Amino acid sequence: MDAGQMNDQGTAGIPEPKTQDDPTGRAWTWEEDGMTVLRTNARTGPGCHDNCGVLLYVKDGVLEKIEGDPENPFNQGRLCPRCLAVKEMLYHKDRLKYPQKRAKEDRGKNTFERISWEEAYDIIEREMRAVIDQYGEEAIWVTQGTGRDINGYGPLMAQYFGTPNYGTGFLSGIACYGPRIFSTALKSGGLFVCDYSQFFPERYDDPRWEASEYILIWGNNPVVANSDGMLGHWIVESMKRGSKLIVMDPTLTWLAGKADVWLQVRPGTDAALALALCDQIIKDDLYDHEFVDCWCYGFAEFAEHVKQYPVSLAAETCGVPEDLIVEAARKIGAAKSCCLQWGVAMDHTSEGFITGMACFDLMALTGNFENPGGMLLSEPCFGMAVTSSPRGDQWEACTPPIPHPERKNHGGYKPLEAMNGISPDALLDSMETGEPYKIRAMWMQTNNPITCMGAAPQRILPALQGMDFNVVVDLFLTPTALACADVLLPAACFAERIGITGHQPYALGAIAQAIEPVGECKSDQRIIYEMGSRFVTDEYKLWDDEHSFYDYLLRKTGFTYDSLKERVWAYPEFEYYKYKTGKLRPDGTPGFATSTGRYNFYCPEMARFGFSPFATYEEPPESPVSAPDLAKDYPLVLTTGARTWGFFHSEHRQSPSMRRIHPDPQFLVHPETAAANGIADGDWCVIENHLGSAKMRAHTTLRIRKDTVSADHAWWFPERDPGDGTLFGVMESNINQLIPMRPGKSGLGASYKSQLCRISKVEE
Repeated sequence: MDAGQMNDQGTAGIPEPKTQDDPTGRAWTWEEDGMTVLRTNARTGPGCHDNCGVLLYVKDGVLEKIEGDPENPFNQGRLCPRCLAVKEMLYHKDRLKYPQKRAKEDRGKNTFERISWEEAYDIIEREMRAVIDQYGEEAIWVTQGTGRDINGYGPLMAQYFGTPNYGTGFLSGIACYGPRIFSTALKSGGLFVCDYSQFFPERYDDPRWEASEYILIWGNNPVVANSDGMLGHWIVESMKRGSKLIVMDPTLTWLAGKADVWLQVRPGTDAALALALCDQIIKDDLYDHEFVDCWCYGFAEFAEHVKQYPVSLAAETCGVPEDLIVEAARKIGAAKSCCLQWGVAMDHTSEGFITGMACFDLMALTGNFENPGGMLLSEPCFGMAVTSSPRGDQWEACTPPIPHPERKNHGGYKPLEAMNGISPDALLDSMETGEPYKIRAMWMQTNNPITCMGAAPQRILPALQGMDFNVVVDLFLTPTALACADVLLPAACFAERIGITGHQPYALGAIAQAIEPVGECKSDQRIIYEMGSRFVTDEYKLWDDEHSFYDYLLRKTGFTYDSLKERVWAYPEFEYYKYKTGKLRPDGTPGFATSTGRYNFYCPEMARFGFSPFATYEEPPESPVSAPDLAKDYPLVLTTGARTWGFFHSEHRQSPSMRRIHPDPQFLVHPETAAANGIADGDWCVIENHLGSAKMRAHTTLRIRKDTVSADHAWWFPERDPGDGTLFGVMESNINQLIPMRPGKSGLGASYKSQLCRISKVEE
């Protein structure tokens, strides 16, 4: 189908939508100093969760340099070290450039053979059809890694195969944003994010915006992480305009050092703190009576419920002084506005599903929804769900219905069934046991689970190597690809492809191709629809090339790919207090998009799942309190996965400049704790518990709790010989060997940040 036909289905007949920004005079390409400059947006690997505006300088078909675009409202010219070093990854000698195959019996060996795309697709079609014919479509598991650019497109690959099993690969409890997104949607009807003026193209100069009086930075280090569609410097800019901070973190981060109140909580106890803050605010009568009375459900019962969580209990549980909790509660309650900058630490506990609910209760109690400086609804721009928050019907017309959706393996967890989600934990079990059916084939895209997200990698490695067939799509030969790939497909970087931005609700933009792909790399999206087209008949083939693919996705917005590319970004219209004007509910009535039409302090759905309808606190399964006998042998609390400069999960270990920033795997430990264990700064040490061990360098610092160590995640050593039999040394420093593949009772959330361990020096 050509672009003209595509436009007849919607794009051509729909005028461009009203926007806040005026693109007049905004050039998207020009010549400068003998180079062609392209103004575009960074998205996809090697990368992160953001869509920073960039200027790409190209000469003779080579990307010479990359700079931040000072006119782009999102990042205003700023770039992180990873983006500035993108050339090191783009032109790295180890980039995957061609499709490759390998004999099944050679898994783990570097015996790949270059093949054509046609042969690669032939092999995949043959092997996947064999699995489907013998075992059924559900025997295929299509996985993705971190959200990034694949987030909305991966489900299409699953639909092409006809499998209901799609989602994150081996991330126990889907413990990255999933628990918070779903549980808080039950409370508030959607995902709400902090107001840093990012919804306005004029940003901090927009007269409608007011800086938050207090920003609660909870289990997050945003100036380093820049996670989930936000940039850490937005907080710094808000601070310049009067915002003050309250920080909850076991480590004294840079932002914690700037805070009015820093609550150095024991990892895994956050819900107890949130509930105590709510109780204190109610006792002090500092809650927002108008918002609570008019827009909330179940407040009286909630007020009675949180009496179980006085400040004294939270102080003992979390290990923080009572007076600091009271001070924080009173500052939050008295503030004109407040917002919650949360991090993945909330999901990285066994009951992380509940923690987000407790923190959202704090925001509702103080009326901080849809107000300037509060929490704002995060919905896909111009209805483009594929780029932000994927919806189940977005690819409905592109494939026939999945034959057996009821066979999706949600592990029997009612919340996962309600959100139509898989259980990675149950799927790993099924790979090992064959119950209720065995997974036989894997499609893994932007996913390096043995190294990065997979808890208990010592279980995952043999499970993957025991599959009938595995496909890996990536930029480099990762430990996962080396361990198990039968067919290995090379993905393109953002500079090598076209596309549209995503993972954030503030603006929609285009990715403009600056250079030809190295070798024969293709975009993730093109790989998906080219491969998938072999599994559907002609009536489902709705585009012929990448331009018409993106035109199809934009068909209801009023934009085409070319019109979006030429304007670079587009900001939809925006208003505050949407719950008052019916803009939050599908039927247009005032209120929240929940079952009650209000914010749910009392959550009916949770009661139907068999849980408390109110947020509660439970000790982590392994903690000094819940497992005192285990703590005798492993007395320290282990938290993992804190973000570091230079790396995005398991990416960028090949980058020389990023490795100079952070050359070795390390863990943070208090000097007194280190000395008590015979450890000095820089020593190679073993971190171990009853599940496994990992080798890392000690970095002593006064910034961390004395009873806690914080360990890097996602380490491997791509500089090593892939033929040495160690899979790039992936198990040597893999902290996930100390983490169980075990979700909380809801099926959501897992204990990545609340285990027990001990440390010892590696003897020479």
